[in-house]
Amino acid sequence: MGKDKVKIFLDKFSIKNDLPIYSESKVGRIIKEKKIYHHRIKISHFGKIKETKKKREKIRKPVGFRTKSQGDLVQIDTIVRFYSGIKRYVITAMDTHSNFGFALAYKQANSSNAKNFFKKLEIVFPGTIKHIQTDNGSEFHKYFAEYIENTETTHFWNYKGKPYLNGHVERFNRSVQEEFIDWNEFLLEDVNEFNKKLTDYMIWCNTERPHWSLKLQSPVDYLINNNLLSRMRWTDTVS
Repeated sequence: MGKDKVKIFLDKFSIKNDLPIYSESKVGRIIKEKKIYHHRIKISHFGKIKETKKKREKIRKPVGFRTKSQGDLVQIDTIVRFYSGIKRYVITAMDTHSNFGFALAYKQANSSNAKNFFKKLEIVFPGTIKHIQTDNGSEFHKYFAEYIENTETTHFWNYKGKPYLNGHVERFNRSVQEEFIDWNEFLLEDVNEFNKKLTDYMIWCNTERPHWSLKLQSPVDYLINNNLLSRMRWTDTVS
């Protein structure tokens, strides 16, 4: 019940017990300050009360957020692909500062696979990932979200129905589909073979493919030329 309905019962109680009558606004303030809210209790088929977990607070990207180096904001998304009656999911990541990209295919889009993807991304990424941004897909909850919470990475969530907020990775997705998936979708039946070839493409994409936003440099060349990455460190990472 809201404060207006609560006040009706509270007035009767106050009159009966010779207590002061509170205004509707004060009743509302008390409910808010004391957090007097109803929490639904889930009961199992056997009559046992199920413990309800507190909803994870979703952090939104601050207005005016700007990146200064790689890892300041990495956007992550999922491409869904159908081929010959099978369904595959390609999880993708794009660093909004350097355009460094990463992608891997999975048979299922679940939080366990998304966690696996991020752990691999941490290994190949040229730097520290400080912030990530995702939509509200189920694969970015549970195991994925729990893993992120135990790192020094901040997880920004998009508002529902606003995919354009992940604009960098959306454009990357289109490039991956047009330049690689469309030509190799026949390999999707064998995810391991597909990922081997996809890895070769990602190495080429990060080390040789020119990007207009980087003045026709590759992401790795951009990082090296701007003293954000040493050539020796990149060689060690690739090997």
